[in-house]
Order: sequence, then structure tokens, then C-alpha cells
Amino acid sequence: MVDVANGESHPDDGGGVAPRDLPGDPAPDLPGDPSTDLEQRAADLLLAAEATAAATGRAMVAEARGVRRRMLEDAEQRRRQLVVELERVRGMLDDAIAALSADAAPVGDEPNDDAPAHPIADQNDEPVDALFARLRSEPTPPRPTRAPRSNPPTAAAKASDAPVPNPAPEPDSEFAPEPGPESGSEPESEPEEPDAAARRRRAAVLEPLVPDVVRASKRLLQDEQNTLLDAVRRARGRPEPGRLLPDLERQSDAWVEMLGPGADGAYLGGRAAVAGTGRVTGAPGRVVAELVGFIVMPLRERLTQTIEGVVSDGPYESSAELQRVAGSAIGARYREWRSADLETRVLDVLCAAYARGSYDGAGSATSLRWVPDEPGRCPDCDDNALEPTPKGGAFPTGQNHPPAHPGCRCLVVLAE
Repeated sequence: MVDVANGESHPDDGGGVAPRDLPGDPAPDLPGDPSTDLEQRAADLLLAAEATAAATGRAMVAEARGVRRRMLEDAEQRRRQLVVELERVRGMLDDAIAALSADAAPVGDEPNDDAPAHPIADQNDEPVDALFARLRSEPTPPRPTRAPRSNPPTAAAKASDAPVPNPAPEPDSEFAPEPGPESGSEPESEPEEPDAAARRRRAAVLEPLVPDVVRASKRLLQDEQNTLLDAVRRARGRPEPGRLLPDLERQSDAWVEMLGPGADGAYLGGRAAVAGTGRVTGAPGRVVAELVGFIVMPLRERLTQTIEGVVSDGPYESSAELQRVAGSAIGARYREWRSADLETRVLDVLCAAYARGSYDGAGSATSLRWVPDEPGRCPDCDDNALEPTPKGGAFPTGQNHPPAHPGCRCLVVLAE
């Protein structure tokens, strides 16, 4: 009810008209309000746009990564193909060098890396001939010789046409001629220098042994190469040299058996040069086993480096590609060893067997003299040659007998 006089309103207890909403009261949310629907739709569109942008960005990043990966794989594949091609060219060059060096060797003697083991003809005998030519040479400088002096006939000789003896040399003449043989006789040759004679005797012993040992070594190397390549083809996962290379003990036994006859001949030749062989029929087994290490251990080290180098050049697209690259690298390493290193190593071993035979053949109370293979080439060996040393004593380098270092081909002889 409204009080007209006072202008005030009072609640109507009897159900009058309800009071109106004041102007400051908020309007209630009515169902289906258009403003609320617009805000919700805008929020949904914003979320959808953000999700779409994120998905598009991830797709672009993935595509960029894929392109980069494909480019790197393509570059790596080309690099590996180039490495294989270089190894093939290197092998062809090695084969050509070996063929040119062996003038008398028939074409086709180079063994096939993937072919089964078979006898291999000697590919390169020329380096051996050159080495023995150097062994037979006399590297020591020649001693000064006296210059020949003409002896003109005297007036009396001209008158009588009779030969007269050479006039006596002047007392202060440094190169006065020695009394020579009678007219018409051959001049006497100077005696051979002792060290040169020792080298010549050794060359005569070793020269017929080296070709047979080299040929047998090449056959054994071919068998080892085929076995190693088969192990590479059967390998699963990352190849490890310790599992691929042949067992060291069995490998050494095979080389001892192959090298035995040549080492026996060199050893007995060294004993005969100082005192005779007696009842000795060959080199001791421990000596041959020690000599075998001069060939086996360097080859195993190079093969280990080759396999590890192939693995480090990865990754590879497949195991087949890894096996192919490893097989090519191993074949190249064996070709290099056969053409460039084997003959030198064999000659080193036989020279060491000869020196050991000379040492063992000398009596216990004798003195030995160190004879350098080439004076002036190795200062340590030249020091060893300065003074004789009793047998059992160490030379200045610490060894009792040659070799003093890898590649040493010195001798020992009895000191006069």
C-alpha cells in the first residue's frame, strides 16, 4: 500500500503489488542470451586455431628434420661408396705394382680375395733379388790403394833390350809401388774383407730359402684371409676384431709349421758358419715361435686397426653394407701386406734365425763380434760392432745377439 501523504510504501500484508527492482540491481541471466553464446564460440575458435597452429608447426619441424636426415644419409652413402671405390683402386694399383715388379711372373698370379684357398704363385721375386744383391755387396768403404807408377826403362835397358827390376822407392814416397810380380803375370787379388765374407756366406745360405718361404707364406695368408672374410659375412651386429680374427695360438702354430723348414735351414747355416752343426738337426721350437711373432703380430695389429676404422666410419644402412665395406678393407690390407711387407718380413726372420744359429754354435768361452748388415745405417748396431763381447754378455744395445731392433739383419761372428 502506498501512503500518499508521506510518499512512502509499505508492504501489503494482504497480497498487494510486489515492489519493483531498483535501478542499480544487476539484470538476471536469461536463458539463450546472445552475448554469452558469442563469447563461448569465440573461445572455442581460439582454442581450435591454437591447436591447428601447433599441429602445423610440429609437422613442419618433423618435415625439416626428415629432409635433413635424408640429406645426411645421402651424403654418408656417397662417402662410403667413395671409400669403397678408393679401396678398389688402391688394390688395382697394388696388383699393377706387383705385376710390374715381377717381370717373369705370369699374369693372373694375384689371389682373388673371395676365391677359395689355392696355391699362389710367387708374385714379386724382384725385391728379393735386390735384397740379396745388397747382402752380397760390401758396404764398407774401400781401403786406400797405392797409385800405380810407371817405370820407364833405363838407357842401359834400351841398349840391351833386357828387362830390369823396378827401381827402389824413394824413402819419403807415400805411395811407392810394392815389389810386383814378374812381367806378364796376373796381379794378385786382395783378400776379401772379413765382414763382407761373412755377409756373402749368409747370402749363399738364405738365397735359396727365401722364395720357397715366401710362396708358402702367401698361401697361408690367403687361407687366413678367406677365413676372416667368412667370419665377417657371418657376423651379427657390430664386428669386433677379437671375435673375427683367428685364435692367436692356432694362428702361431700354423705359421710355425709353415716357417719351420726355412728357419731350420737358416739356423743350421748360422751354426755351420762358426763351429759346425754337430747333432743339431734344426732350430729349437721356442726360437721358431719367437721368430713367427715378427710376422704374425704386426699383421694382427694392422687388421685390428682396419676393422675398428671401418666400424668408426658408420653408421651404415644395413649389416650387409657394413660387411661389404669391412670385407673390401680387409682384402686391401692383405694385398698390401703380401705385395709390400711379406718378403721383407720373411728375410728379417731368416736373418734372425741365421744369427741365432751362429750364437748358439759358438763355444761358451768364445768372444763374439757384431757385424752390421750395412755400416753407417744404424748407430746402435755400429756401437755394437766396436768391441768384441764374450758369449753370454750383452752388447751395448742390451742384446746378446741380433736382431737389435725390428728390421735388424746384423750377424755375429767369432772374434779373431
